[in-house]
Amino acid sequence: MKKILLAIFTFCSAFSVMKVQAQATFTVPLDTVVVTINKTGGANDNVMNITGNDITMKWTVIACNFPADWLTMGAFGICDDNTCYPNSSNQLWSKSAGSGNTFTAVYHHNSAHDSTEQFSLSMNLAGSDTIGTFYVTVNLKDNASGYSKDVTFLLSKTINTVGVNQITNVQNDILLYPNPAVNEVNVVYDDASDIRNVVVYSIIGKVMAVYKVNGNSANMSLENIPSGIYFMRLYNGSGNVVATKKFTKQ
Repeated sequence: MKKILLAIFTFCSAFSVMKVQAQATFTVPLDTVVVTINKTGGANDNVMNITGNDITMKWTVIACNFPADWLTMGAFGICDDNTCYPNSSNQLWSKSAGSGNTFTAVYHHNSAHDSTEQFSLSMNLAGSDTIGTFYVTVNLKDNASGYSKDVTFLLSKTINTVGVNQITNVQNDILLYPNPAVNEVNVVYDDASDIRNVVVYSIIGKVMAVYKVNGNSANMSLENIPSGIYFMRLYNGSGNVVATKKFTKQ
């Protein structure tokens, strides 16, 4: 009986793994797309159908920290293979509800419809006061197979096109996500900040981790850090603190 139960458990475990690891039916070139949009523009990530059949794709915004003046119907839009949707009635993302609607598009495979189609953001920030770097994450899911991918668009606006004499706060140009974090945290910043070291401190000032970084972004493991509230300090090449960010490790 023990051998039979063990065999059943092993089969069920294998089936569960197979179910979780659904075979890819589409690809996207980038998990994270980084763009600067000061007035109008877009952020594209091509979805490629890699099967021999049409794919019914369902997508929804699962996370977004856009400020209120980026979420208006005239400022924020998303386009799939089917059509473009503005954020009318907060259908793409409702900040208060923390959710968005689910939309459906068919991605074709044959010569009549290119198997590679743009999935994109359409932004018009000419009337928006807020400057800084913010993100939106969209989950794309093949309805039939269950295979899914998350795509994050990081958008920066560095010029205030409405008011004048506005001073940029460097804190607004640094993006830390996800927050709360689980196993890792990402930070994105301007090249001009000359960030060279990132240090994670506990709430009592104890150094928990030190990371040497370059470029304009970094991905940092939190696996050896216990759950709690932490502060991340970003240091430039001269050893000066450029910014401090607070985050939670779950």
